[in-house]
Amino acid sequence: MSEFTQVSNATSSSYFVAPTGSDSNPGTLGQPFRTINRCADVVKPGGTCFIRAGVYRETVRPALSGSAAAPITFAAYNNEAVTVSGADPVKGWVKFRGSIFQAKVALPVSIYQDSGFFANQLFIEGLMMPEARWPNSGINPLRPTLAGCCVFSQGGSAATVENDAIPNLSEGWSGATVWTNEWYVTRTGTITGGSNGRLTAQMTAPWDRGGYWFYLVGKLGLLDSEGEWFYDGASQTLYFWPPRGKALSSVEVKERNFAFDLTDRSYIILRNLKIFASTITTSDASEGVVIDGIRAKYISHHMTLPPLPTSEQAPNSDDALILASHAHDTGIQLRGVGHTLRNSIIEWSSGNGVLLEGRKHTVENNIITSSNYLVSYAAPVRINGTEHKITSNTISNTGRDAINIDWHTAGFDVSSIDIGYNDISQFGLLSTDLGAIYACCYINLQGGAIHHNWIHSADAFSPFWGTRGIYLDIETYNSKIHHNIVWNINGGKDSFYLAVGGPRGYHQIFNNTFLGPVSTDNSVEARNNIFAASSNIIASQQSNNLFSDTILRLNSDFTLQPNSPAINQGVTIPGITENSIGIPDIGAYEYGILPWKAGSNLNLRNSES
Repeated sequence: MSEFTQVSNATSSSYFVAPTGSDSNPGTLGQPFRTINRCADVVKPGGTCFIRAGVYRETVRPALSGSAAAPITFAAYNNEAVTVSGADPVKGWVKFRGSIFQAKVALPVSIYQDSGFFANQLFIEGLMMPEARWPNSGINPLRPTLAGCCVFSQGGSAATVENDAIPNLSEGWSGATVWTNEWYVTRTGTITGGSNGRLTAQMTAPWDRGGYWFYLVGKLGLLDSEGEWFYDGASQTLYFWPPRGKALSSVEVKERNFAFDLTDRSYIILRNLKIFASTITTSDASEGVVIDGIRAKYISHHMTLPPLPTSEQAPNSDDALILASHAHDTGIQLRGVGHTLRNSIIEWSSGNGVLLEGRKHTVENNIITSSNYLVSYAAPVRINGTEHKITSNTISNTGRDAINIDWHTAGFDVSSIDIGYNDISQFGLLSTDLGAIYACCYINLQGGAIHHNWIHSADAFSPFWGTRGIYLDIETYNSKIHHNIVWNINGGKDSFYLAVGGPRGYHQIFNNTFLGPVSTDNSVEARNNIFAASSNIIASQQSNNLFSDTILRLNSDFTLQPNSPAINQGVTIPGITENSIGIPDIGAYEYGILPWKAGSNLNLRNSES
């Protein structure tokens, strides 16, 4: 938007904010406010808070809602670089020992918490640094170094953590935290004692299988590597070994959960803003919020997986207390009715990228990456509620599923969900028995569709269980799956490009290209699909499918070559094959017409500025 347009839109109901301003000013372009909250206090429906370049360390809480005809807008002035940050600088560093420095600072939590402010977080030059841990690891929490074998269940929530290489600490291990996973379950717990490679623990939830992979955090004695930090809540002392060449003056710590608190607020527009170390929240009473063109980084962070309260668990869900931890209170949180997240980049969250609860939300043309590094049934896109549309997004790098439609949280119906034209890759980095698009359990998907998605490039975290493309688990039913392309999933045991489990309900599977094994039950109608030869299709109705690994004659982009055996071998399906030329083809692309594309048109690299 040009400066002329911005200024011409700066009506009497518009205000300006700048780091050089004062909250006692009138809020004009020449005499701006200092804080966004001052503008949020006075702006009326139809008005705009134009924000000048700078970093604003606050949680913005609008005093009023807008209306459908007159929303309230918070926008970067002339697309200037505006950051609303949940972090504050740390000062007063002194040498502790060796390369480790210390500073006195009152951080929000002295130890990990299960609600409110979950865990402390430290950054240097805008990059998150790891807590001191064993075994040492890099700075990417989705590609960690883990210890193997084992966390053994001792009945209930008691466990032992065993590995001969676990070091003895002079202060002892009591009070440290263990993270572990086994199969599809991830848990955390508190170390209660032990030494010589065998520790005792009390886990946050029972799980009779224990765990195989683990790491340990939460002790000063573990601070033995560049980039690590530790916080002693009792003495309010922060210890940090800064990476070589990085200035301590650039250290920040997370102090606030939310950049914008839109609880009980409606018809608010957030445009062209950067969000750092904080997120955006709404409530069940919110309506019509639009988030457009934001760049949000490090939106949520937690270090423990507390059990979901009984009141929030779905009936007859025995493992809900384990699986849904922080799946309903992390990420960009869209609750209520009719919100939109578009043209935005969301990256780095311990839980969700975006949470959809309520009705009629749209998530369109976004890049959502690097989510769920604590690994629960959170996801880059976590879906509860009805009539949501998730379209034209690029979703990658997640600890488990990329899109999760889940029943474990009580009180949420799921129907009429439209998932289309998304490019999904690099999922399942820290778990197994999952899907790029995953729905579980007993969910009625009637009225929606999973269509025109690219799903690809995933490697199994463990050889013991599988990674799937589209996975409808445990009697999920009434789905419509069409025009998807799934390729290059290198899974462990029982990996499938499409998996449909349980005899309940009905599934329609039309015009897909699955370049790997598929497994379905007998409630499937399958037509016009390309299946790998190893697929196991048990269907009540099927026809005009092509099972082959060798004679497909596909181009590198999976369009059909002129001599492909899939051309003109399909069957007409109302609502599915309208764009066919003559007799429909088999597979996701029709020969002779421009192939459809999936994913966002944004570029992560080009948006770094």
